[in-house]
Amino acid sequence: MKKIILLILLSITLTACNKSIGHTSNVYNKESESKNELDIKTVTDEMIPAKEEKPQKPKGITSIIPSGWCLFEIVKGEPATAEGDLNKDGIIDIAAIIEETSSDTEEAPQRAILIAFGTEENTYSLSIVAEHVVLTADEGGAWGDPFDSLTIDRGSVLYSDYGGSSWRWYNKYRFRFQDNDWYLIGATTGSHHTMTESADEEDYNLLTGDYIIKITDENGKVVTTKGNRGKKDLIKLKELLLLRSPILEILCFVPHLEGI
Repeated sequence: MKKIILLILLSITLTACNKSIGHTSNVYNKESESKNELDIKTVTDEMIPAKEEKPQKPKGITSIIPSGWCLFEIVKGEPATAEGDLNKDGIIDIAAIIEETSSDTEEAPQRAILIAFGTEENTYSLSIVAEHVVLTADEGGAWGDPFDSLTIDRGSVLYSDYGGSSWRWYNKYRFRFQDNDWYLIGATTGSHHTMTESADEEDYNLLTGDYIIKITDENGKVVTTKGNRGKKDLIKLKELLLLRSPILEILCFVPHLEGI
């Protein structure tokens, strides 16, 4: 009888030991599995190349501003500049309004649009300085300085001005780099009266020839005319005397006189 009891106790002891060994093995396997996952993740991270950084924007443009000119500042410390990719090479380019630093006359100093391309050497390469395009500080009438904005939008340079007194006027001109030169590709010009609903606006897409003309009478009634003047040769930015002549004369057509 004693032998039987001893055999039963021995059997229980051996069973408990096997369970303990099995549990220890499972813990070891889980730890090993976790360690292997960590090793794989670390190696994988090391094998994945770092993301390429975007090209740095070039340093200041002061070195390419022509002698006798400086950056025009909207307010002190805030130059009229805009940044973006203008020639589709993935590098940041810049457009700026510059102003003469000295003048032999009492008139306001001349202004110009300067456009420069960024280079892989982290510098700027001057593309164009377009004079006689931007109004001077004394050409805004009672409103004052007519400069409104300079932006880079959809790969093109957009310049806007605004001025007048009771009758306010505004202009927006869009320039794009193509065929190794700068061209006027769009123009919007308009006016409105500050005391009535009277207003007019003419919008031209020079790439397609499409135009929209809106006339609003003093009661607020709007008459809209749409059409296409046909494609014509684009005007180069460097050939423009844009703001010294009426826009319709510059674009060489007057729709209502052509019976459009």
